[in-house]
Amino acid sequence: MNSQIFKALGSETRLKIIETLMIKEHNVSDLTRISNKDQTTVSRHLSTLVNAKIIKQKRLGRNIYYSIIDTKMKNWLESTMTIKIKTGEEIALRSKIQKFLNKQRGEENE
Repeated sequence: MNSQIFKALGSETRLKIIETLMIKEHNVSDLTRISNKDQTTVSRHLSTLVNAKIIKQKRLGRNIYYSIIDTKMKNWLESTMTIKIKTGEEIALRSKIQKFLNKQRGEENE
């Protein structure tokens, strides 16, 4: 994996696009609706993902459809997304524990 891939994964919008494309291919209009972003923004993010060789595009008539570039990339992304989710859950849990402990200490000091 090259640094361009990791840079491409550094945007929440691009991660949402990737998660959507992991389910099935979509065109820009679909991705614009799903992400609640304007078409220019989505197109820019798609370009970044294509350049990083994370997704590919194919033309069907007047539409361009985007999908994950291959099975190997999809498998790697799935494992990466799982790590991200687990890390996020762990951070959220630590935060809840810390808030609880701070509250307990605050009550003890009063």
